[in-house]
Amino acid sequence: MAYEILKSIVEAEARAVEIKKQAVVQAEQMKAEALKQQESLLEEVKLQGKKEKQEVVAAAIEESHAVIQKIAKEAEETCSGIREQAALKKEEAVKAVIGKVVGDYGSC
Repeated sequence: MAYEILKSIVEAEARAVEIKKQAVVQAEQMKAEALKQQESLLEEVKLQGKKEKQEVVAAAIEESHAVIQKIAKEAEETCSGIREQAALKKEEAVKAVIGKVVGDYGSC
């Protein structure tokens, strides 16, 4: 009977050793799979970040185009106003210059 007990203890220890070996193998497999998933997720996050960056840059460029067009329109309106004012005062300026050059009564 003692032999049977010893035999069952030895078998139990052998099973325990085998279970530990299997656990180590499973742990290594799980670790490898986790590392693989980590790399995959990291790559996915990098791609998503790059995409979001491109979207933000595109939006900023589009917004800047709108601002540039607004500034150009305002500048054109200002220039047009100056041209109109200059055109209105051109004749007056010509008369003033002629008056200064020729004199009040002119020589003609």
